[in-house]
Amino acid sequence: MPIENCKSPQDALRWKMGNRKSDEALMARFQGRLDADAFEQIVSSYMSPALAVARQILSDHALAEDAVQESFLRVIRKRDQYIPGSSFSCWFYAIVRNVCVDMLRQQTRQKQAVEEITIRGEPSTSRTDLSEISKLLDVLTSRERDVLVLRIVHGLGFHDVAAALGISEEAAKKRAQRALRRLRAKVFDSESSMAKLPVEI
Repeated sequence: MPIENCKSPQDALRWKMGNRKSDEALMARFQGRLDADAFEQIVSSYMSPALAVARQILSDHALAEDAVQESFLRVIRKRDQYIPGSSFSCWFYAIVRNVCVDMLRQQTRQKQAVEEITIRGEPSTSRTDLSEISKLLDVLTSRERDVLVLRIVHGLGFHDVAAALGISEEAAKKRAQRALRRLRAKVFDSESSMAKLPVEI
């Protein structure tokens, strides 16, 4: 009976148990000779439960999908680290958890970078923070990005920013505020957070 004809989750489970080798055997095939069919069976078996685990940790469906995709990519990249005969599920879910934790840490760094800009008006000079700010600026339009780079990265006042861009000082301030709102919407995705923006940076 094809799996698409299974009428209940129990039927589907019985079909899987009767029609595929153990996860450990599949991983051994993939590890030994990059067996594409073995890897596809692993993905098919673990996609849904991995999404459930990632959603529980990240509380965001889109992020969870990204995390699971990255987890399977790590299975490919780290296949030599899997110990044959050991529990594949334990090894795989450890990867999923680590990916989710990495994503949460990245979110935290991005939020701190945005708070640094919007509250203090200047970023930390640490390489990590500047790297996060650089990534965040990619979501802006070129005009918005130019204002923030001149203001935040190079430390120019709005009078000098306006002169450099050939616009009025008021226009420079408005662009900066639009850019900050876009950044906060990207990172925090919350109107209440956006409402706390300062009048000037």
